[in-house]
Amino acid sequence: MKDKINNPETNKLISGLQISDVSNAVMNSGYPLQTIVVEKLKDFNITEEWSFIDRDTKEIRNIDILAEHDLFDYENHPDTRVRPHLSLLIECKQSIMPYIFFTSNNKPGLYDFPIYSGMLGNTSIKVKTDKSRDTWTFSINHLFGLIDHPFVQDGPDYSKVFSKCARKGKELELSGSDSYNSIIQPLIKSMIYYRKVTSPPKTAVYFDCYMTIGLAVIDAPMIGVKVNEGENELFFTPWVRVLRHEHDEEDSWIHKGKHFAIDIVHKDFLSSYLQDHLLPFSHEFGRLALKHAKVLVKGKGYIKGIENKHRKLEEYLEDV
Repeated sequence: MKDKINNPETNKLISGLQISDVSNAVMNSGYPLQTIVVEKLKDFNITEEWSFIDRDTKEIRNIDILAEHDLFDYENHPDTRVRPHLSLLIECKQSIMPYIFFTSNNKPGLYDFPIYSGMLGNTSIKVKTDKSRDTWTFSINHLFGLIDHPFVQDGPDYSKVFSKCARKGKELELSGSDSYNSIIQPLIKSMIYYRKVTSPPKTAVYFDCYMTIGLAVIDAPMIGVKVNEGENELFFTPWVRVLRHEHDEEDSWIHKGKHFAIDIVHKDFLSSYLQDHLLPFSHEFGRLALKHAKVLVKGKGYIKGIENKHRKLEEYLEDV
């Protein structure tokens, strides 16, 4: 078919413009990286240029990639009321200038990482026990013990401030606003919108529970900065978890906002990030979601003698 498509003589570059100039513009745009990332997500259902509504401007924007992966199979779980999935909202960035991450030893409890959606109401679970009228409320991560999983507990360095280098004459300077506006802000906004559009109707009987990760894939040098006894220690790092504290319209009155966590990985570390870190974590969630489907549907559970149990609560979790 392509052999029958003849290019007209008028479809050409103007004088003074070379195909190499166009090639450089394409390479700098980020689109070749987006193609590379898609090729590494062969087990995912891919939507490129996924659109969402900006919560501030109310305008339609796009995230580079929405990648979705089932954490169950229909053949072995045809009647489960909860169908667990992994969803990645991905931004791709290319640069010859390095990204600089100021790492922090202050790691808050990430009870809201990853974001979960697709269930009725919020994603916290109320647990009752014997010999007490008290009710305990847990996030899915806490109740399922996922906060102790190596993906969360022993993951990468954390950073609350990161920047991109830019030239200023012969010197380099850091530009913090560019990194936030082009990476963190659209990812957070797209995750919040994704949670909204995956909310089921109140009459739903079967649910798709989505574990959602905001991910930036970088084709650029990634350099961490750690302050050690007053001196800056610089090191190359392929994976950083960036924390951003924000107030969310879904928060209840007792919350003071939450930490959104964005994973930023180098493009040549992406396969390892997926196979060695993220997928083992997400498949553990999928296993537990299927095991405790009724608890997730009701948002309620029962643990006998909960006062004496501080870890591995999931092992004692029962339906009510």
